Amino acid sequence: MEYKNKDLIRGFVWSGLDKLGVVFLQLALELILARLLLPKDYGVIGVVLVFISLAITFSEGGFSNALVHKLNRTETDFSTVFYFNMITSFLIVIIIFLIAPTVEKFFNISGLTLVLRVISISIILNSVVLIHKVKLSIAMDFKSQAKYSLAAVFLSGIIGVYLAYHQYGVWALVFQNVAMAFFNAVFLWIGFRWFPKLEFSVESLKSLFSFGSKILASSLLQAAYFNSYPFLIGRVLSTRDLGLYAKSNQFTLMPSSVLTTVLQRVLFPYFSSHQSDDERIFGLNQLYTKLSCLIFFPLFFVMAMVAQPLIIILFSEKWQDMTGIFVIFCVAYTFYPLIVNNMMMFQVKNKTSLFLKIEILTKIIGSVFLLATINRGLIAIAYGILAQQIIQFIITSFFVQSVLNKNWLEQIKIILPFFFFSIGLLFLIRIGLDAIPLSLIWKLVLGLFFAVVGYMVFYFIFYRKDIMLIPKMIRGN
Repeated sequence: MEYKNKDLIRGFVWSGLDKLGVVFLQLALELILARLLLPKDYGVIGVVLVFISLAITFSEGGFSNALVHKLNRTETDFSTVFYFNMITSFLIVIIIFLIAPTVEKFFNISGLTLVLRVISISIILNSVVLIHKVKLSIAMDFKSQAKYSLAAVFLSGIIGVYLAYHQYGVWALVFQNVAMAFFNAVFLWIGFRWFPKLEFSVESLKSLFSFGSKILASSLLQAAYFNSYPFLIGRVLSTRDLGLYAKSNQFTLMPSSVLTTVLQRVLFPYFSSHQSDDERIFGLNQLYTKLSCLIFFPLFFVMAMVAQPLIIILFSEKWQDMTGIFVIFCVAYTFYPLIVNNMMMFQVKNKTSLFLKIEILTKIIGSVFLLATINRGLIAIAYGILAQQIIQFIITSFFVQSVLNKNWLEQIKIILPFFFFSIGLLFLIRIGLDAIPLSLIWKLVLGLFFAVVGYMVFYFIFYRKDIMLIPKMIRGN
């Protein structure tokens, strides 16, 4: 399938409305829920989601990316993946039902068995619409996905807030998660009328698995790595610490990963259609690296600059202990979109073996940091995550430029000015706000004002031409 420039731009617009709309709606709902629930409630759901996220990753099996990457895909391919995914999901849910009591005993959290069993229903609900999402992504029909996602989040959010208000505690979060998966599945089946054929091809499965297996292994590794943090924090530290970690992670990694998904959903099929043109891919990768820096660095560093008043005003004083790790996470996850974009390049160039090797290497490094910091508290753990993100960016940047036969410093040279300026501005504003005795509201207002002015001056002096050229460069590609 050949994509035109208008398809790419339309894809960005609707993918952005889909994911960003969902994020802002979820954040608004979370502000309400955080005031109604306790950190320990988020700690319990954090333990449960460790298993659910791993299960969903495993059930998808890397077939989504394999179908998008394959240029001569057929309806037999789609039907085969659909049936395989359904069977896998049911088996996983059965396993979760069996191990749930053991998980409750391990974490010593009363009632965890029932919570885990109920929320595992979302695994099946996600599996029944895997192909619907893939086909819509291939067609770059993100408009439909935006409508369905927003409706599902809104309806499930109402359920969650209602239950939280009536003091259902962690069950408000459980039913919110299940309801969101349910509504999304219903809307996709009704709105996008695709039905699998009564066909199953072992050859098709093998062909797709040869590409998808490396992606699956990498996705499982990544999921296991990220979920090892709540797993160990909940086990070694406390449920309250896990709640603080989960909320900090949610409000930093979630926006970063969602905005990254906006880019990746559109760029992966587009880049894959040009997978043999290294110069074109390199130029686009450099462009979107700079675009990511222009967007993500101010977004996350500004949040870090006003972290303390922002957290207390939005969530209440019971969450103020998350300020330290929130600031470190804001700095760490500015690199996440760049890492994901680099890793996508390996898939585009069909270097899935290299993709997997890099994932293994970087996750081993991260695991060493985690084991070294787990007994030293949340701040030490957060610094370990920051170090791992920086190292992973450097490694992925080096190998991407090697695959594209470019100098390994090309991408890093784009990042450094943004990073050093942002770090300097962060320290200046935080020191200034701490030194002046002001109310929380005034600290928030002044912090935002000086942060925004600082970035505006920086961009005006050094990146004015780049900002003016970005729309033209996108249309020209």
